Amino acid sequence: MEKPNIAVVFWFYKEPEICINRLKLIKKYNPKIKIFGLFGGNQNEESLYNEKLGGYLDDFYTHPSANSDWKWIHGDLMLLDWYKDRGQKLKWDSVVIVQWDMLVFDSFDHQFPNIKRGEMFMSGLQTLDKYTEENWEWTSPNGEFRADFENFLNYVDKKYNYHNKLLPCCLFVLEIIPRMFFEKYLTVENKGIGMLEYKIPIYAEIFNIKKYLKDMGAHWWGNVEEYPLNAEPTEIKTEYIEKELIKKNGWRIFHPYFKIWEENEK
Repeated sequence: MEKPNIAVVFWFYKEPEICINRLKLIKKYNPKIKIFGLFGGNQNEESLYNEKLGGYLDDFYTHPSANSDWKWIHGDLMLLDWYKDRGQKLKWDSVVIVQWDMLVFDSFDHQFPNIKRGEMFMSGLQTLDKYTEENWEWTSPNGEFRADFENFLNYVDKKYNYHNKLLPCCLFVLEIIPRMFFEKYLTVENKGIGMLEYKIPIYAEIFNIKKYLKDMGAHWWGNVEEYPLNAEPTEIKTEYIEKELIKKNGWRIFHPYFKIWEENEK
């Protein structure tokens, strides 16, 4: 199967100077890649961000919702709106979702060797084991989001006859999403049920999307400072990144990092 034409969806909503820093890094290591901007910030600032970042982007799209909480919880639906309104008209086979506070120090071809057209990568992909279900805020039996989880499972059971005992879940930090997933996701009637970090991998199974498996160091449990990717607002330390970049086979993608990466830090 042929290799996909991979593009980047750069998801941002704040810190334009840091965004420029990130875009320069992506282009340094991926000079031929197309970068499509997805602005999820205040619409009143659209022209400002377009002026500052437009020269680094091959396309600029502003999401119409003004609800920042909705865009955070339902990032999958924001991406789907991007696909419906803009992305499906652009040329690509798969998109890497890169957030504004992510550092990229390598080519995606090198980081995801042999990924095939139509395959999907989800960081931190694992089975929802008993420990995770009990301690993860989105599924915890005593948590505020448990009802959403159960409603989602009931929905996919009735709608798609999906009732696997071994449920997949992921950490929505770094993803590669093929066009086919977006196309099939558009057909879902009630897209708002559930949380994206179990919803997306479960829909990938329902849609028969093949998974690309690779450990990218996504943090689930333990000391967050020992991992290059985490879904928490805990910044990766500069010293940790520097040590990894020195290693021949060290990590090359880090999230989150809230500062400009200076030349003398490389």
